[in-house]
Parts: sequence; structure tokens; C-alpha cells
Amino acid sequence: MTCQEFESILYPYLDGEFQPEERVTAEAHLRGCSTCASRVHEEGLLRQSLRRAARHSVETSRAPAALRSRLQANLHQEQRRAAQAAWLRMGAAALVLVTVSGVTWRALRPEHRQRYMEDAVRRHTKKLPVEIVGVSHENVEAWFDGKLDHRVSVPRLHDVRLSGARISNVTDRPAAYISYERNAEGQGGPARRIGVFVFDDARREVEAPTLPAVQVGSSLGYNVAMWRDGEIVYELVSDLNEADIRRMLAEQSAQKAASASPTTPSVPVLPVSLHP
Repeated sequence: MTCQEFESILYPYLDGEFQPEERVTAEAHLRGCSTCASRVHEEGLLRQSLRRAARHSVETSRAPAALRSRLQANLHQEQRRAAQAAWLRMGAAALVLVTVSGVTWRALRPEHRQRYMEDAVRRHTKKLPVEIVGVSHENVEAWFDGKLDHRVSVPRLHDVRLSGARISNVTDRPAAYISYERNAEGQGGPARRIGVFVFDDARREVEAPTLPAVQVGSSLGYNVAMWRDGEIVYELVSDLNEADIRRMLAEQSAQKAASASPTTPSVPVLPVSLHP
């Protein structure tokens, strides 16, 4: 990013309009450019001064007490009306949902799931830089520890290379983004990118089965597989075909089940003498 490019996004950056992963490039530029860093600092001080001046102006030019009382009374009355109207709308909606609950639920859930799929694909295709290079699954898991409110177990996908990870989002949910690469079948071909988003769904609002079952759909030209492990949802995005994705996840599930199976220790058999 150049200084001119940063200048064009300065005010959205200060207003906090960027998603966490979209701030990575801007903050990388600030770390290496003292001029832009000073500009951000000066703008921040200017905004603080303006806020203080605005607060002082409001505090020193208060409306008369009688006018404030009338305004507060009208405001409270309007808030009560709005609350009553909201309860009436919620009651009517609940009645409709109870009446046609099965049809309504099945109609809304696919649209809800599609929104998560499209958002994951858009973030995957941005190809933002990773924040940690994937040296091992354990190191990546340790790097996420404390950065998110949920645990991050890095999937051990078969026949792929772990390339890195970063903090991301899926819609409004903080998520881990884990990047993999799979070599092309022919020598010299470009590597195929695979991205896995990991986010918390304690309320189970996202429809996703538990491995070895997996739900595969498509969005914006990419295949998206979704599954869950308890309260954690995994969302895999790739241009691999559905059969390859299902085979990859089936191998991971089998490997995980095998590693979790308890092993029975061997007991040596000693000869027993029948003579005194």
C-alpha cells in the first residue's frame, strides 16, 4: 500500500469501518511509514479536541428545566408506545410461526445458511495475508489461544499443506481462518487453495451436521462444506469438486476416530506349572 492509497482510506480507517482482516494491510503500512502514522495520530488528537469542545458546548448551553421535563416526558411516552408496538408485532409473528412452524422453519434455514456460505467465499477470495505461517497444527492452535473466545482445533486434512492462519469473521461472528494448499495433480500446476473458517455457534443457529456427516453447497463458483464439533462450526471453502472435499473430510474423520480409540495394553501370558 502506498501513502496515496492510505490517504484515500484514512477516514474510514479512523471511523472503524474496516473489518479486522481488512485492517491488516493498512496497519502493515503504518508500521513502516512514519509520515502516515503521524497523520493518524494528529487526526486522532483533532477528533478528541472536537469531541471535548462539543461536550463543553452542550453542558454550558442547557435548555430550561421546564422544557427538558416536557421533552423527557414526551420521550418516555413515545418509548412506551414503541415498546408496546414491538411486543404486538412479536406476538403476531410468533402466532404465525406456531401456525406454520414446520414450513416456515424449512423455508428460512436455507437462506440463513446461504448467507454464511457467501460471506465465507467472499472473504476467502480476498487472499489477505496470513498473520502466522503454518509450521505445524499445534503452533497454529497455540497462536489462536487467547485471541478468540472459543477454542480453535486445526483440522488435519489429508494430502494438503498447512500454509498459515489469521483472524477473520463470518458475517458478524469472529472466526479463525486457516489456509491450506493442495498440489495440482499434474507437475508444475498451480496449488489449489483451501480455506477453513472456525467460529462459535453456542446457540446452534447455524445448521451443520457432526462429522462424519457433512453438508456441501456452492456459492459464487466455490464449493462450501459445513460441519460442527459441539458448539464450534467449521466452514471449508475451495474450488475442489464435491467428491474430493467429501473424501478429504471422511479421511480426517476416520483418522480422528482412530486416534481417539483407546488401545488395550497387551498382557504377557506367563506359563503356569501344575507340579508342586
